Amino acid sequence: MKALIRIPLLILSVWLLQACQQTPVKTVKPKDIQLLWQLDTMKSQINYLSTKNGDIREHNTLRFISGHIDTDKNVQLIIDLNSINTHIDIRDQRMREIFFETNQYPTAKVTAQIEDNLPLMSAYPINFTLNLKAHSREFQSSVIIHSGGGEMMVTSAEPVSVSVATFGLQKPLEKLREIAGLNSISPTVEVDFKLHFKQVK
Repeated sequence: MKALIRIPLLILSVWLLQACQQTPVKTVKPKDIQLLWQLDTMKSQINYLSTKNGDIREHNTLRFISGHIDTDKNVQLIIDLNSINTHIDIRDQRMREIFFETNQYPTAKVTAQIEDNLPLMSAYPINFTLNLKAHSREFQSSVIIHSGGGEMMVTSAEPVSVSVATFGLQKPLEKLREIAGLNSISPTVEVDFKLHFKQVK
């Protein structure tokens, strides 16, 4: 009887050993990604228009840390939130510390999937995802593409409206309003961008 019990136990042990020795799931490391285009961060930026006290509009900018388009047509852009430029130093500091909380969230990420043979010099809709402060939201932007000589320029054909409520940023915005002594700060900003890519050889 003991011999009969040992046989199933032996089979079970062999099966468990084989399961543990299965080939692990392959993960893609950054160095394994084959790139088609690399973002030129010095020539690329995000612009957004904010409104305070009802009718005072101000232009602000953000820069990129990195960006690329790979051979599978996946787009990834990493935004440097510490690069915020509102043209007033103390306001930049408040945006970093209170609004973006860059000590905890120093970057934001944009991802998208594009198609082959995108039309040049005409407006084309692209869906993308923006990940900001642990919130991911879907947007659509109409872009215009210029390409030639191993370079590609992608610009927004029209601004994209982004609401702070989409990312749960109402409280930090209200705190900024109180500190600045303003009557109001619009909860929606108009965003446009310029992306300059160089072909990877």
